[in-house]
Amino acid sequence: MDARGVTDLFDALSYTPGFSDSTYNRDARRFTAQIRGFNNDFVTHTDGLRMLQGAGVANPNYDTYSFERIEVLRGPAGILYGAGNPGGIINQVSKRPTSEQLREIQLQTGSNNLFSGAIDLGGTVNDQDNVQFRLTARASDENTSMDYGRAERHFIAPALTWKPDDATSLTILAHYQQDDIKGSFDINPYRYLPSHGLYNYSGTGFYGEPGYDRYTRNDKEIGYIFEHRFNDTWSVTQSARHSDIDEVSRIIYVDSVTNGIASRSAEYITADLSANSIDTHFQADWSSGAVKHVTLLGFDYQNTGYDYNYAWGSIADLDLTAMNYGQTVTDPDFTFMRKYKVKQAGWYLQDQLKFGQNWTAIIGGRYDRYDSDMLNRKTKAHTRINQNAFTGRLGLVYDAGNGLFPYLSYDESFEGQAGNDRYGKAFDPTTGRQYEAGVQYTPANSNARFTAAIFDLRKQNVATADPLNAPGQSFQIQTGEIAAQGLELEASIAAMKGLNLIAAYTYMPKHEITKDTVAANIGRRTANVSKHSASLWLDTATPRDEQGNVEQGWSFGAGLRYIGSRYDYSNAVKLGGVVLTDAMVRYDVDGWRYAFNVHNLFDKEYVTGSFTSDGYEYISPGRTFRLTATYRW
Repeated sequence: MDARGVTDLFDALSYTPGFSDSTYNRDARRFTAQIRGFNNDFVTHTDGLRMLQGAGVANPNYDTYSFERIEVLRGPAGILYGAGNPGGIINQVSKRPTSEQLREIQLQTGSNNLFSGAIDLGGTVNDQDNVQFRLTARASDENTSMDYGRAERHFIAPALTWKPDDATSLTILAHYQQDDIKGSFDINPYRYLPSHGLYNYSGTGFYGEPGYDRYTRNDKEIGYIFEHRFNDTWSVTQSARHSDIDEVSRIIYVDSVTNGIASRSAEYITADLSANSIDTHFQADWSSGAVKHVTLLGFDYQNTGYDYNYAWGSIADLDLTAMNYGQTVTDPDFTFMRKYKVKQAGWYLQDQLKFGQNWTAIIGGRYDRYDSDMLNRKTKAHTRINQNAFTGRLGLVYDAGNGLFPYLSYDESFEGQAGNDRYGKAFDPTTGRQYEAGVQYTPANSNARFTAAIFDLRKQNVATADPLNAPGQSFQIQTGEIAAQGLELEASIAAMKGLNLIAAYTYMPKHEITKDTVAANIGRRTANVSKHSASLWLDTATPRDEQGNVEQGWSFGAGLRYIGSRYDYSNAVKLGGVVLTDAMVRYDVDGWRYAFNVHNLFDKEYVTGSFTSDGYEYISPGRTFRLTATYRW
């Protein structure tokens, strides 16, 4: 992340196999992407706990400077993490308190008039060295790619760890973040197609009102991680977090254009979320004869409540020649007002068995209960969903020696599914299941890892049109299925003859609808999923002396990313592939590091999300650069 100068999750994961951000507008308000071709639906995890959000609103979107690292678990991960899409999960690990003194300040500028400042401080608090702290903060201000767009962000994340003895630790983590985005919420420019009213008008143009279009979010989170070892066999870990998020969004849309006059509507949304999540698991390290066990027994619980109010109404027209901004816009009245309560409880058991010196097996199961209650505050009507799901996991790994580990695995996942059929019966959760075979190679006496995996992944119980529908009816039944088959290759080599290298290749020849009540949909490829994608990053290691201290000197890096051709939702339009280039140069001297990073060096234009049925596409924001000065002492 440091070497590539990442600024958000899209950048952080762009060299990860199976990952694609070519799905949608690179929205500054929230994060959505694909893992193994399945959309994450705005959901991420932080410190092992799901970041709760309300039906696509009140989404947390932490600044990446607050993370120590980012983990991607590809494929279903329902056993340990509960509800989630079958493609996998993204887990963000917060910066934790340190026993060694840490002092860092960072200043940054770049394209789009970016200016930011950050601090990262850590160390011990007392003479016993059993209380440690971390304080991370950043403030940034930059233009967006759209006219009249400006995005401001401020966050502070204090953390404290207390270790009363060698067997116990308690870490308290807090995070407060404020986002203020003026102008259009879009980060990617538009490409208007001939069927769109704004065809031949600027794709970065602003067609709202400078004093009205605005998005604000206040995100307050506090939690803890408690760990205790009772004896040589038993230990317990408990993680918990409380979240409060409120957001207000005002956006003006163009409905149609006639003789250069744009008819417009205003969208007004407010959302307030309060959520609690907790996970407790006990671990037992024990033996039964010649078999060694690592057993996990756990329970997690999530409780979310949020209010969601939505309004839509017509406003004054805009003359696209005169651009007569400054017209008064009044918030429309809320067309619906909803209050949600969502609870999910899960119990899981997993056993890892090591036997015969070279074999390791994993077997696990999980049971979840999902309940939601939606109150329509206008009609006072309730819509309730009560669902349950069982997910399982099996795995087998063989230690072939010399760092070679072939493996086989089977994993399942589930997601709560809203809605009901024509008879009023609530839908079952959608489910995922995956078979995977692969090999991992970690050569001895080297800092390298190579992996290869093939997988067959399916999402089932997908809602499709009910064949009994009469004209005007839109009932659904759960008979749909999306199937994916693929190959993933990955290599990571650190500090080999002064070089660091990461490489990845993903091949997904099949990612399509395999079951549907509409025959024409069967065989249709999933939107925006490339058959081929690849990446390669290479940089020179930071110069260090024999004691490991950074020396004065230069280092360089460059990367290539290939995004293969893709289809839109209806498979009527094929989007071409593209090769993107990133580059880095940095200089270390007297505790300072100066880094210059360029993303999309040759300013390649490509489609990031296609909505051809609505007459537009999102295209890349083009070349961006960052100049960063970091001082550590």
